[in-house]
Amino acid sequence: MQLTSDEYLTAEIILQSLIQTRTAMSYSDFAVCMKLTGPQKINRIVTWLEKITLEDMRAGRPLRACMIFSKQTPGLPSSGFFSFCAKIGVFNWQNDLAKARIFTQSQQEMLFSTH
Repeated sequence: MQLTSDEYLTAEIILQSLIQTRTAMSYSDFAVCMKLTGPQKINRIVTWLEKITLEDMRAGRPLRACMIFSKQTPGLPSSGFFSFCAKIGVFNWQNDLAKARIFTQSQQEMLFSTH
């Protein structure tokens, strides 16, 4: 299941606010801010994040999805995000959290410098 058009717009607004305030947020807190409910709420966010990651990559922009992190790896997106990045040829993390942290921080810095 995907986000509705209204949810998509809400997600974009929240994400833009996070970038402007230089504040990362967990997937679950993002779901709360969006007022999403139900057992698939995180999966719906992940699907949307993958979509915008592809858009950002194709446009040569920093990856906005780096602003959303997993509570299991505070400050870093989930391992699934990094696997997706490897799959689309953006970043081959090879299960290395140190590399993932450097990649995430560099993406965030590029996002901050454009706002």
